[in-house]
Amino acid sequence: MIGPGTGIAPFRAFLQERQVQGSGRNWLFFGEQRACTDFYYRDELLGWQRDGVLQRLDTAFSRDQSEKVYVQQRMLEQGAELWQWLEQGAHVCVCGDAARMAKDVDAALKKIVQAHGKMSSAAAALYVSHMSKARRYLRDVY
Repeated sequence: MIGPGTGIAPFRAFLQERQVQGSGRNWLFFGEQRACTDFYYRDELLGWQRDGVLQRLDTAFSRDQSEKVYVQQRMLEQGAELWQWLEQGAHVCVCGDAARMAKDVDAALKKIVQAHGKMSSAAAALYVSHMSKARRYLRDVY
């Protein structure tokens, strides 16, 4: 799940359902400007992580340091593990800003597939396209 800013909201319901079902592994990339004021649902997310509902929580707070850091950079940093999850059938869901974030996340996903799947750029784009057709790559962007 990749839900920066208010894009996090739909993933709360998803995680609540997963908690009740007790099923699957869950990984969330969340980002905003500042951790101290913009870490929406912090306690809830950390509780899910503590309770094992959320196996991974990677955050990117763009204004907490001199160099801006975004969710797509966190994805690239975790590319090898993210590739393993994809190869094991993981679904990728993106929610939030369509203008920049969604495009940058899409590009990062393709870079991860290309680098860690040892594919050409065209083959990586095809892999991601197949994920989309199989409903394993879903985007709710606005």
